[in-house]
Amino acid sequence: MLQKRLETILFAAVLLSVLLIFLAPLGVFAESASEMNRQIQKEKRALKKIESEISKNRKSGLAAKKKERSLLTEMEAIDRRLTLLKREASLLELDIQKKEGEAEMISVRIKAVSSDIETGRKIILARIKSIYKEKQGAAFKILFAAQDYPDLLRKIQYLKIVAQKEDETLTQFKARHVELEEKKSLLVEVTERMVADREALALKLSQSRKERKKKDRFLGRVRKERTFFKRVIVEMGESSKKVQGLILTLEKKKKALRVAIPGRFSAARGKLRWPNDGKLVSRFGRQKHPRFNEMIYRKGIEITPGQGGEVRSIFGGEVVYADWFRGYGMMVMIDHGENYYSLYAHLAQLLVGVGDEVKKDHIVGEVGGTGLSDGSNLYFEIRHQGKPTNPVSWLQKRP
Repeated sequence: MLQKRLETILFAAVLLSVLLIFLAPLGVFAESASEMNRQIQKEKRALKKIESEISKNRKSGLAAKKKERSLLTEMEAIDRRLTLLKREASLLELDIQKKEGEAEMISVRIKAVSSDIETGRKIILARIKSIYKEKQGAAFKILFAAQDYPDLLRKIQYLKIVAQKEDETLTQFKARHVELEEKKSLLVEVTERMVADREALALKLSQSRKERKKKDRFLGRVRKERTFFKRVIVEMGESSKKVQGLILTLEKKKKALRVAIPGRFSAARGKLRWPNDGKLVSRFGRQKHPRFNEMIYRKGIEITPGQGGEVRSIFGGEVVYADWFRGYGMMVMIDHGENYYSLYAHLAQLLVGVGDEVKKDHIVGEVGGTGLSDGSNLYFEIRHQGKPTNPVSWLQKRP
């Protein structure tokens, strides 16, 4: 009886340790899996929006088949495909991380169940040996040892409990075997899906490299071919005029609605923090092209990002544009009041939307390589009444 009680206590202890082993990482995984799912859904929504935009572009491209496609439109199509592929790759990476977490949890459970089965096997084997030694008359010996009728009832109840415990042990032992096979099968399934995701990711990365090469070839022609360069400069001039037209339209709407953006932007000249802490690589104004010996006019500046690729608003205001813009790539424009606007382009990601109220130093996007950008640079403009002004004169002096 004492031996059986010890076996029961040992069995309960083993079960408790197995449960602790399994449940400890479960809460952590559930939390991380929930966060991954949230990110995946966010990426899917962004991906759906971009796919819709690309579909519209393709339809409009077919409608204008006979016309000469603009170079900047071709470049934007490359940028959009590249952005789409990057988002799809990010989505796959998140899904792979999720499956890796699932596989890890299943492996932990397999280990725990295997340990449980081994412990159960030892208990059952020990019981079989005990029964073999006691022969079949052990139960009768216990009953015949009863001193009176109440004692006999107690011993019968004891034997029933022992039989029930042994039956539970065998049932649990069989259930653990079934669970082990199910978990092993599930692990194979998750691993196969993970392999398929990794293959899909490799394909997306390969396609992304091809699109990147197309963009590099395009930019190479801008640098090396005079005719190509001139066409792009003319188109960029047209895009710049569209920005000016957009600002004038916005100002007319504000005037009609009698809307005023609060703030004293004009008093902040020379005091504004830079939109990114990187190095200034392209200045504002008239400059001679180093290869073609022609004068060009830059309406903004370019900044190569430092350690961080975050883009900050230089002043408080309202986001009036946050989308693709031909030649500028992904672009954010903020109305600071007094007819002053700041423009942030060549972004990889937009972190604000039209109508958002932003304060100084608000993160509006991330530096990327969209638009007519030779590398991952931030293109930055400040405009007054639609016309570009030198941004450096508004920003804090650097040592």
